[in-house]
Amino acid sequence: MNRFFIKSASLFFILLWSCGPKVEAPQPFGAIPTKSQLDWHAMEYFSLVCYGLNTYTEQEWAYGDVDPQLFNPSHLDTDQWAKTASEAGMKGMILVAKHHDGFCLWPSKYTDYSVKSTPWKNGQGDVLGDLSKSCKKYGLKLGVYLSPWDRNHAGYGRPEYVTYYHRQLEELLTEYEDVFEFWIDGANGGTGYYGGAHGTRSIDRRHYYGYDSIFAIVKKHQPQAVIFSDVGPGVRWVGNEGGIAGETNWNTITTGGMFPGETSPEFHRKLGVGDAGGSQWIPAEANTTLLWPKAWYYHTGHQPRSLENLMGLYYTSIGRGSPLNLGLAIAPSGRLREVDVEALRSFKKQLELEFSDNKVATATINASDYRGNNRRFAPDKTVDADYTDTYWATNDNVQQANLTFEWKEDVAINRLVLQEHLALGQRVNEFEVLARKNGKYEQIAKGTTVGYKRAIRFETVKTNSLRIIFNTDAPCLTISNIGIYRAPALLSDPVGQFDTKGYLKFESIEGANIYYALGNAPEASDFTRYTAPVHLPLGGIVHQFAKNQQTGNRTNSVMTRLGIAKSGWSIKVPGQNQVSEMIDHDEKTVSILKKNRDGKKSVVIDLGKTYPVDAFGYLPRQDGKKDGIIDYCAFYTSKNGVNWGSPAFEGSFDNIANNPVKQIKPFQSGVHQARYVKLVAKSTLGNEAVVSIAELDVFHKMSEFEY
Repeated sequence: MNRFFIKSASLFFILLWSCGPKVEAPQPFGAIPTKSQLDWHAMEYFSLVCYGLNTYTEQEWAYGDVDPQLFNPSHLDTDQWAKTASEAGMKGMILVAKHHDGFCLWPSKYTDYSVKSTPWKNGQGDVLGDLSKSCKKYGLKLGVYLSPWDRNHAGYGRPEYVTYYHRQLEELLTEYEDVFEFWIDGANGGTGYYGGAHGTRSIDRRHYYGYDSIFAIVKKHQPQAVIFSDVGPGVRWVGNEGGIAGETNWNTITTGGMFPGETSPEFHRKLGVGDAGGSQWIPAEANTTLLWPKAWYYHTGHQPRSLENLMGLYYTSIGRGSPLNLGLAIAPSGRLREVDVEALRSFKKQLELEFSDNKVATATINASDYRGNNRRFAPDKTVDADYTDTYWATNDNVQQANLTFEWKEDVAINRLVLQEHLALGQRVNEFEVLARKNGKYEQIAKGTTVGYKRAIRFETVKTNSLRIIFNTDAPCLTISNIGIYRAPALLSDPVGQFDTKGYLKFESIEGANIYYALGNAPEASDFTRYTAPVHLPLGGIVHQFAKNQQTGNRTNSVMTRLGIAKSGWSIKVPGQNQVSEMIDHDEKTVSILKKNRDGKKSVVIDLGKTYPVDAFGYLPRQDGKKDGIIDYCAFYTSKNGVNWGSPAFEGSFDNIANNPVKQIKPFQSGVHQARYVKLVAKSTLGNEAVVSIAELDVFHKMSEFEY
């Protein structure tokens, strides 16, 4: 027998022994993702890019009546957008190519209401084309959003508009790069400037657009693209604009014939949760904005979220199995502001620190069960470098199993990352995390679903053994990746409290000093260490950050605009007395107003003396209910409480049903001298017989601050 045969046979038997007896892989369980959906899951983090005429009017939902001549950026730079996104760890950018106002960021052949009618590049520019090239240059995927609602088009509501929309969609999908996601939402029909006249158009939301035809156009020209809407068919909305996925988050859901924009309280409640055993794989995408207060488009004075806020956002989105779509607002210059760029870079740096110290590398791993005792499904497959194709699996009918990580000596841990092998379906119903302390296992964390990724935070514990118990209703478990980390402490953001007398106080932070500055654009030298309450009876703009006393590390600077102190205010509502909650500086309380005797829903406030004012702020109720939230109003001022004149502001609160945060509205007619103000609610959500107000603010003219 020759040596070659003996050597080959030996290698064969060694390989056979190492792999164990032939064992079949688990069968798929329930609805499973397509390749495009799996690729989308793996992206984890991308952006909806918001830019257009709204940027220059500082509106979220414009009416379609803005002159395109207003669009003339001085330094539009899509390379800067894409480079920033890439450096921030994003994997794609979805451009709002046309929002509800109908203005197109590409030179569409089918309308003049686009960049070709602007002074920018003498009408020869193409924002979408530029971004497509920039994404390719920086290794990002491109997505597009094309609003079905068009408040500018004369034919909206009639069949000719549907033809127009379908042609524009084909234009976008055939003349640019590959698209990873097509974004569509359910904001449809209502007031607008249709063809040059203000009016209201209503549509049959279920049938008008021909959603099946729209989705067919996408699949024909961009078969790899996932389609986002309230109900998919590729990706579903998470049900809020706060970037918050459900603690329980199934990628499967049964839509029951729902269509984009259809409202059903029952269905809305399950968008962030999904359905265990749902008939379709339509995972949830968590979307929100970098700007705070929350705004998709640029607004003067809005600042990026703090680092602490962004880290919390990570754990409520990506950390619950839903990719994070973080909206970026381009500034009027055509660039991302440097303060936004720095916030994104800080976020990326902190994420790297959060998950850099993985303790599994020094651990011994054991499983209570693994499939056929075959190394292909052994527990160490959860910690190898390949977490897409390899996985630990249990035998069929083993629906509870555990993995135990052992160290030779105690390790300090405070983070856990779990991932399932989604190609075969989502399986985990719940899990429990136990750490051995003094010879006994104690629970330190627990959860329900895992999905693509589950990342959880817990208090730092020292242990030499960690056990994770998984439960499933599926025939078996499949876990692809586990990480166990010790993350460094994150410095908390300073929390300011502004009382009715105008005193600003900050809660102390252990081991840190708080610094603040007043004014619109302070220099570093303008910041003062906080030692005592600051008296700001006129309110104003405040910037603050915290600095670690030992390391010198600091948080991002956070900006807040404060209104006039409310100690001298009194409320005038005929026949209603219990309404002081709207001026108590407590966001958790809410005033509920009933219709006045004349049938109007309004409130008058005496400010106590006359001030030069230029804006007001409305905070809707924060208790999760929508009854009485104002979505369209008029705001008046008066020197004597008798003569009111024309409204200082009249219009809508932008997307307030899905975005219930404080909205500050500048007066449309400049600065007013006012002792009395009146808010008239012309349209409310939910119960129309009431008006709900958590807080009402009035802002002193900014140019007259004297600090």
